[in-house]
Amino acid sequence: HGALDPHVPMTHVSAFVEEMNRAGADWQLIVYGGAMHGFTHETGPNVPGVAYHAQSDARSAVAMQRFFLELFGPEDGKA
Repeated sequence: HGALDPHVPMTHVSAFVEEMNRAGADWQLIVYGGAMHGFTHETGPNVPGVAYHAQSDARSAVAMQRFFLELFGPEDGKA
């Protein structure tokens, strides 16, 4: 989540966190400082509050790959 995202404010994120906790869900949330909404889209729309953020894009890609590895294991079957 982009910390500066005006489309999904932190109050909404906090409500999501509370809902996941009440549900007993296994979840995680990463907030990327300096990032707005759509921070992974290099050629995103020209919309206020939407902006590419290279550092957050790279970090979120690594986090996503680690998450998929945790869920599905290594692609080649090796640990």
